[in-house]
Formats: sequence, C-alpha cells, structure tokens
Amino acid sequence: MENRHYAVMDSYHRKLTIKIKDQVLAQTTNAIIVKEVGKGVYDPVFYIPKSDILANLKPEDARQSSCPIKGAASYWNLETPTDNYFAWSYEEPLPRSKKIKGYIAFNMEYITLISEPI
Repeated sequence: MENRHYAVMDSYHRKLTIKIKDQVLAQTTNAIIVKEVGKGVYDPVFYIPKSDILANLKPEDARQSSCPIKGAASYWNLETPTDNYFAWSYEEPLPRSKKIKGYIAFNMEYITLISEPI
C-alpha cells in the first residue's frame, strides 16, 4: 500500500498575535494555516512570516527532522531556551510546500495564540 501524506496551505484571513507570558513574539495579518494528514490527522499549524516576528530567535542546529511533503526542518529557540523545540521552519521547502518559505511556526505547548478579525 502506498504511503499517503497530504497538506492544504491557505492564507489565514485574521490577525494573529503570538505571545509567551506577556511578551508579544509576533503579530501578523499574513499567516498561513497548514492542515495536514499523514500518519494521522494533525492539528492545524499557523506559519508566520519571518518579517512579522518580533522575538530574537536562535537556530538550533543540532535538532533535525524531515517531512515528506515539506522537506528538512530548521528549529529555533528563545535566548533562554525551552526544554523542547520552540519553533520551526522550512528554509528550502519541497516544491509543493513553497508557500511556507520565509515563514516560522511555533510550538503551541509554549505560546498563547490570539486570533482576531482584521
């Protein structure tokens, strides 16, 4: 049986604010929402343009993973790192995921996401 993995990447037409405690890390009206099905149905993920990120994120070069539809992931953390990965991106996404190039997603375990009408 062939392994199937799908994702739908759409513009998200709302204002998103990403916070940790009381600090605003990012604010955008240009997010992309990714809805993905692979080994299971995954929670939707919001990707934020790097230009809308206010926090100073540091690369985590030791952490690596790969997605069959997005490609090799790059990981990011805060100045004071969290226990687990904090954020990730696809610096050179595979062709069918090129929409998320230049975007970063945040680990929902650490952040508060506020979605408001534009």
